[in-house]
Order: sequence, then structure tokens, then C-alpha cells
Amino acid sequence: MGIVALIACAFLVSCGDDDNGSGEIYKTGVHKIVVEQSGDTDAFALEVSFGASSISASAKLYNDAGEYVGETYGITMDKAKASCYTGDNAIYMTCSGAIHNIIDEPGKKLKVVVTAYINDKEVNRLTKEYETAQEDLIETFRVSTTTE
Repeated sequence: MGIVALIACAFLVSCGDDDNGSGEIYKTGVHKIVVEQSGDTDAFALEVSFGASSISASAKLYNDAGEYVGETYGITMDKAKASCYTGDNAIYMTCSGAIHNIIDEPGKKLKVVVTAYINDKEVNRLTKEYETAQEDLIETFRVSTTTE
């Protein structure tokens, strides 16, 4: 989780709708990332970490129940859907995930969809499908609210 916070803090270079010099645009507002999993979820472990930056520092994060969870937030998915969001002063949010099989049986499948929003508008989406084989499966992903 500390790595996610470090990555998120590295983007504290601008505020509002501004260009950071690399062509990426940061929009101020409520940033939200939703992670969904389906398929043989009992055959995989999906772990996700969230981090975000506000105009002046790390952003406060809230879980899908609306509870404050800190400036970084990590969970092992034990349900079909989880989300995390910021207050209205965020400029960037990221989600990193790791998937590995916990059952060695080949042919088990998992679909993961990660969707990023700024002010309820979708800005990024990742859809990945995983399948177990004879060897161990270990995969990672990253999704952010960067709009370009």
C-alpha cells in the first residue's frame, strides 16, 4: 500500500484541470474506482490497493459504505464488487491489483473489471480475464483516473 501512496504523491504537480507538462490532464473533483470480479472467484485471490492525491497532499479515501478508510486503502476482495472514492478536492486516484490462483485445478476463470470515474463520469476502464493452467498464475494491474 505504501508504494501506491508514493506513486499517487508523485503526481502532486498541478491542480484543477491542468496539464502537467507530459500531456496528462488532472481534473479536480470526486475520484472513484470500482473493482468487480466474476467467475470462479473462489479459485483466485484478488488484492487491491487504492491511493489518491488532492491539491495539497494525499486525499482522504472512503469505502463503498461511505466510511473513511485513510489515505491509502487495501483489501482482499471477498465479494463481487468493491469501490473506493475521494472527497471533492482530489486530482488523481490509482488502484493497483494482484491476482493469483489459490486452487491448482486448470480451467478456472476469473473476469476483473476496474472502472475509474471523476465526478461520476467514466474516464478509464480495464477488463481482464484470467484462467488457471498447470503453473501458478500471478498477474498485476494498475488503473488510474488520469484522463489522457
